[in-house]
Amino acid sequence: MAKFPTEVERSVTVKVPLPEVHAYLWDVVASSACIPGLEHCKRVGNDTYRFTYQERSTGPVSMTVRYTARYRSNGIDQIAFEGVSAKDDNTDVNGVLQLEPSGKEATRIVLRQMIAPDTPIPRLLQSLIKSFVEREAADGARQYLTNIKRTLEKSPKP
Repeated sequence: MAKFPTEVERSVTVKVPLPEVHAYLWDVVASSACIPGLEHCKRVGNDTYRFTYQERSTGPVSMTVRYTARYRSNGIDQIAFEGVSAKDDNTDVNGVLQLEPSGKEATRIVLRQMIAPDTPIPRLLQSLIKSFVEREAADGARQYLTNIKRTLEKSPKP
């Protein structure tokens, strides 16, 4: 198996106060609905979650990304996650969601993450697959933040 560690950093500004954004993102199972291609997310321990994605393929290679990550937060403006290498996991992951005030009623969300899926491919195809993994990671991060923005900004205010 070949691993392709891919680092991505993307950001978005939402017209929602920082405490509301943090509360939404800290509800990992609920906010996981914004992750593109995710089949399911379930809590498996204290602040630990199992993520399974829909099968993806390119050319002769198909795979289903699976990882388990532990989340931690400072309770204010940062949520970090790190893979814990559970049974049947095939992807390493770690990252952080950094929240920054952007004016009085808005929040800038910065996502920095590293993802490294095990890919069952022969050496001859590795350069092709590496660019696919990098493109998928960048597109996934961008779509995730777009989905968060759409979800938070259409939510009714209390």
